[in-house]
Amino acid sequence: MPKIINHDQYREDMIIKCFELFGKKGFINVTMREIANDLNVSTGALYHYFPTKQAIFEQMMNYIIKKDLERLREATNLDESPEDRMIKAGEVIYNNKEYYQKILLLTLDYFRNQPASDAEEMFKRFARNYIDTISSQIKLPEQMSDSIFYWLIGLIYADLLCPSLVSIEEQFKMITEMMRVVRENMSI
Repeated sequence: MPKIINHDQYREDMIIKCFELFGKKGFINVTMREIANDLNVSTGALYHYFPTKQAIFEQMMNYIIKKDLERLREATNLDESPEDRMIKAGEVIYNNKEYYQKILLLTLDYFRNQPASDAEEMFKRFARNYIDTISSQIKLPEQMSDSIFYWLIGLIYADLLCPSLVSIEEQFKMITEMMRVVRENMSI
């Protein structure tokens, strides 16, 4: 009897394993053959699911962002104040900071080695997902959500470079207070 395979689940499992492999070696330093070996599949099977390494990366990032945004939505209760939701989002980021740092490093590695236009379009899509989630979950105007998203990238990067330089918890308290003042002044 032939083996029944859930292809979507199989693809998802491969994507998760690729995230670990890319995280260890970087995007540019991994070949399709290495990916196939690490996944314990033939290169033909790998190419059946992913025509290129770039396709793996894009699908991996789409998957990661989808799961990440689900986690952030679950952590924030829409019945709480926007400030409380922001603090809870900060706790998720703080408790998973190595994960976010890995995403940042992978993204930088990928973008450094791809045509600028392709990389820019992908980043716009990813940024839009995060910004829209910040806007809807924290209940902030889009412009403020943009600023918070770019601030988060900087915060994650600063913590990666020099953890003793920055306290993620203190930064979230500060941005939450700034957010409260802005919301009061804008009567949001």
